Amino acid sequence: MDIVLKWKGAEYRIPDNRAFEAGAALEEVVTLSDLQSFGSKPKFFTIAKAMGCLLRFAGVKVSDSEVKREIDASILKAAKAGIGTDEAKDVFAVSAIQQLVAVLFDGADTEEGGDPVGETSAS
Repeated sequence: MDIVLKWKGAEYRIPDNRAFEAGAALEEVVTLSDLQSFGSKPKFFTIAKAMGCLLRFAGVKVSDSEVKREIDASILKAAKAGIGTDEAKDVFAVSAIQQLVAVLFDGADTEEGGDPVGETSAS
């Protein structure tokens, strides 16, 4: 399944056959362990770098600082809609972390039956 990213209203895809490489590139920026620790204290600059990595992998010409500005704008927009800045940050962080974790988990190639290569289903 392709990795689908949305950026500034447009949809970008990383083809399924490149998911492993995308996951490996992402892991150079942020690990699963890092993301787990973000639950209590998200690191928005690191999230921006990670999202920038994936967007560039999908062919978007974007800098990490542009991604960070978009994150800040999204949080501000949500805060102005009445949910509060801290809650808006939390909502954004949870959503971004879930997306990044999904890429790290789904970046492994699978065999025809859907099992990860080198693993078998328990019977």
